[in-house]
Amino acid sequence: MARVIDAELRGSYCVFVEFKDGTKGVIDLRNELEGDHRQIVRDLLDEKMFKTMKVDLDTLRWDNEMDFCPNYLYKMVNAKENHATRLTPNK
Repeated sequence: MARVIDAELRGSYCVFVEFKDGTKGVIDLRNELEGDHRQIVRDLLDEKMFKTMKVDLDTLRWDNEMDFCPNYLYKMVNAKENHATRLTPNK
């Protein structure tokens, strides 16, 4: 199971996340927030609420009690890294 050990806000709806195994990267959560119909998720579109993010219980949690599964966040970081690698031209 993935475990978030550190996180830092990086602009609107973007979070730098570091996992216990050393994996790290920036995740843009805007699409997840805008694409979810549940009010607890949509509340995070308020930037003031989004800024209440903290690392708690090995994942990201907000003051409204919303959190994301750490495995989901881990997959998001790895998908972004793999996509970036595929786009890098060979030298």
